[in-house]
Amino acid sequence: MKDKDYDYINPKHYQTYEKQPYEMMIDIWGVEAFIKHCEMTAFKYRMRLGSKPNEPIERDLEKAKWYENKAKELKEKL
Repeated sequence: MKDKDYDYINPKHYQTYEKQPYEMMIDIWGVEAFIKHCEMTAFKYRMRLGSKPNEPIERDLEKAKWYENKAKELKEKL
């Protein structure tokens, strides 16, 4: 789907349950494990910038920034 109105960061399929998937991950594995997940996922998105055909670099950058910001937000609450 390449709809300009599609939310690639927080799509509707992440909003079908009472909690977001990341909140469930925190409940299951803990906040520190989720922070590490965020840091590693942000790294992955930055490493593959420009590698996905027909996908703008900005999309992966936005995703990386979301994970970096979420990790920072959670670290500040520890």
